[in-house]
Amino acid sequence: MKLRDAQLSDLDLLQYWDSKPHVVAAMGEDEGWDWPAELRRRADWLDMLIAEEEGRPIGFVQIIDPACEETHYWGDVGPGLRALDIWIGEETDLGRG
Repeated sequence: MKLRDAQLSDLDLLQYWDSKPHVVAAMGEDEGWDWPAELRRRADWLDMLIAEEEGRPIGFVQIIDPACEETHYWGDVGPGLRALDIWIGEETDLGRG
């Protein structure tokens, strides 16, 4: 497993994964991302990564410092914590541990 920075060149793949029923079910139909804007975003408190297995993209990982994230979605949290989001792109890659 390799994690690499998500790039604008991943846009089509991420939008495709966002249309998959298992991703929609996990995120909700109204939770779509503005991927062009997100992929251009750079912040010290945010890492957006593509997970690859043997060079094949299988998912997206987002690591956030919730104390610094601008919406304060997690409320008032102390330093040194991380929020982690993981999306598995294809159904065939689900349930593999």
